[in-house]
Amino acid sequence: MRKRMPSRLICLVLLLGTAVWARSQNADINNARVVDMAKMGLDDDIIIAKIKNGKCLFQLADSDLMDLKKAGVSPKVVAAMLDASALRTARVTVDKKDVEMHTLGQAKVGGRLGSALTYGIKSVKSKAYLQGQHSSVIVSPTPAIIVELPKDETIDNYILVEMDGKGDRRELEVASVGGVVGGKTGVRAESIRHTASKPLGGNKFNLATDTLKKGEHILYVVGSGETIKGIYGRGYDFTVE
Repeated sequence: MRKRMPSRLICLVLLLGTAVWARSQNADINNARVVDMAKMGLDDDIIIAKIKNGKCLFQLADSDLMDLKKAGVSPKVVAAMLDASALRTARVTVDKKDVEMHTLGQAKVGGRLGSALTYGIKSVKSKAYLQGQHSSVIVSPTPAIIVELPKDETIDNYILVEMDGKGDRRELEVASVGGVVGGKTGVRAESIRHTASKPLGGNKFNLATDTLKKGEHILYVVGSGETIKGIYGRGYDFTVE
């Protein structure tokens, strides 16, 4: 006579099965999962909605596209996969460490009192800043900087800047008004570190630079400021040990 499975064991098996199913639903969407959904007979619009709302890790070389076609994935779904894989913002790594883009906070203005006391001879400087004494990304003095850009962007818009450490923040000057030389906008030339870009194929580049000083640096995106919104630029920051 066949023994019945204890009710507690049945419940445990059901719970484990539910947990595995839930994890599979929240897993990254890759080529294999798209093929599985297509073979299940799900409508193209449903698969595309999953792609648009999920974390996608696709392989889309020419051979991969041919495999998807052979597996019965529709051109409409493949096009959605290609669109989801297109870069929207730059992908930056320094010494093989991923570096996130951060927004520089509202400008800190310095020198206003001195300018008033010297009847405008001393300039008023606008400084943008990032919170925190150091970046979470620590690199070597000779960092390997790799930048992959969206198709419509140019590497010329990315400059390497040395930041000033100021207690609990890191700063860079973005404008200077008044003084004997008049008004100036943009990052100070003396803060910009020399780089040479080497194409790596597609829109991917290696940014070579001289040995960097110990301290704070940022790969600053030229033209990323929106002062009307209190944004004084964006960039990818790292700390040189």
